[in-house]
Amino acid sequence: MSCDLKDDLRRFLHWGPITLLSLTLIVTWTVIDMNSMWWNPVKSPGSLINYGLIWFHTFGTLYYFIKSLMVGPGFLPLRWYPNTVTDTEFLQFCHRCNGYKAPRTHHCRRCDRCVMKMDHHCPWINNCVGWSNQASFVYFLLFFLSGSIQGSIIIICGVIQGIQKRWYIRQGLHHLATVHLTPTNLMACVFSMGVMTGTGLASIKLLYMQMKVILKNQTEIESWIVKKAVFRRNAYPANRIKAFVFPYNLGWSANWREVFLSSGDGISWPVLPGCDQYTLTREQLEQKKDKRARTRLYKCIRPATGHWVPIFSQGLWVSLKIPCTDDPRIALQPGDLIHVTRIQDYWLYGERGISEEEKVRGRKGGIRGWFPSCCAMEVFDEDPENEEMLPYNIAGGEPYNETDKTDEENMKNTKVPRDFPSQDGKPQKRIRTN
Repeated sequence: MSCDLKDDLRRFLHWGPITLLSLTLIVTWTVIDMNSMWWNPVKSPGSLINYGLIWFHTFGTLYYFIKSLMVGPGFLPLRWYPNTVTDTEFLQFCHRCNGYKAPRTHHCRRCDRCVMKMDHHCPWINNCVGWSNQASFVYFLLFFLSGSIQGSIIIICGVIQGIQKRWYIRQGLHHLATVHLTPTNLMACVFSMGVMTGTGLASIKLLYMQMKVILKNQTEIESWIVKKAVFRRNAYPANRIKAFVFPYNLGWSANWREVFLSSGDGISWPVLPGCDQYTLTREQLEQKKDKRARTRLYKCIRPATGHWVPIFSQGLWVSLKIPCTDDPRIALQPGDLIHVTRIQDYWLYGERGISEEEKVRGRKGGIRGWFPSCCAMEVFDEDPENEEMLPYNIAGGEPYNETDKTDEENMKNTKVPRDFPSQDGKPQKRIRTN
């Protein structure tokens, strides 16, 4: 058995796929049981078609679920370099994969690989949704939603008929008094209805998000990049930065065909006239430079546990104000230096440099995540010779080269907003922690 196949099969051993498959088994059993009493498939051609649709939805859901999980989003090969070496100046470097990131490629910390056209990491398939499995993921959601609607109708009609069983008998309608409710199947019906209602609503939400992504040809990650591009230009209009044009939105029809009909290679993409393959990556690099200029150095003054809800170490109020994001939390010890790039009222997001011991263990790149702001204090250093304090030595994750010094010197003559952009693209006020 190949190593790749073992990795794919190992993805099933996760709470997401196990939960989804278990719920699908319970709900399918309940629906078939109620359908056999309410509208037995041998009664009429309509009942046979209804019974066939149950299995059509079930197998369709399982097929596209397994396909989304095992085919995967399309991982960029490790140690990837562009065909033209000079193109590396337009690309970011990934230390974890030891190669450059192709256009529209982003590193997933859960998969620990660079994913082509990454949209998001889905815990239910324990994999990312991206270039090669986005269509399968949409089909999976459609089958799941359609099956939930049919199953809900069958269970509701079956339960109503079961409740009215005695009335049917008194009226002499024995052919309708076919549903026999027991505590077991009644509890199964209530449970299944709750599951189908919740998952159905979640499927509608996910389908809406995926349709928006497909019709605009703009992933969730790319939407955030576009928001930051607008923020860069609106925060300081005196800089007169050229308006950013998202290069991949070719119109809803072409965008639709690109996902469901076109194959491609996940690296090269059709773009709008006036744009090229590196229009988006150049904007990302400019945003990275601005991020470096805004980065502030903090020093840990009290331990941070790295827990998601640090109620015992940091108190109730800090725990109630946790960031609404699945970004990791990092553990800190007094004396650790952190380069902070995002600020909330009670939490900071930054990157901690790795120690020599961690380097020996093979750790590459800094450790990023949220930590309570009460655990650190901002460090002000007026000495330009102190290179340890320079943000370009750590932020961004790409290898440092001599051109970065030129970039830093150029930024001294450019107005860069010191406020951090929030999730809606507006600047947040600077907060001092003591």
